[in-house]
Amino acid sequence: MINSTIETEEDIQIIKEYTLLPILLDMLARDIEELSLQQNKLIYNLVIFYLKGIESSIHLELKTLRSKMRQQRIQVLDTTMNALGVEVEYKVRGYIHRFKMLRSLVKAELMILLMRLWEAPK
Repeated sequence: MINSTIETEEDIQIIKEYTLLPILLDMLARDIEELSLQQNKLIYNLVIFYLKGIESSIHLELKTLRSKMRQQRIQVLDTTMNALGVEVEYKVRGYIHRFKMLRSLVKAELMILLMRLWEAPK
């Protein structure tokens, strides 16, 4: 267990993924709903099947991240999304920190996460 009061790269990565995964879940839910409107289209049903598999992977990943956060005494205090991007306020072992990700970085990070999750269930 880490006793340091200084945040580590691993801490930041955990917080970043914990922030981005719910955004990805919202996007998947929106896309699944939109694809579901296309009745009797075999290819859409197949895509929905794979998207739901990714959703399940995200839920498992979030569960793992929450466990790590408890172990390392990390807590997300506030997440704000706006047209410019995402701003996160969090506490690591008693000390409060903040970071911002511009919208373009959020999109790039979401694509990386999605590709990683796409490969994982297979």
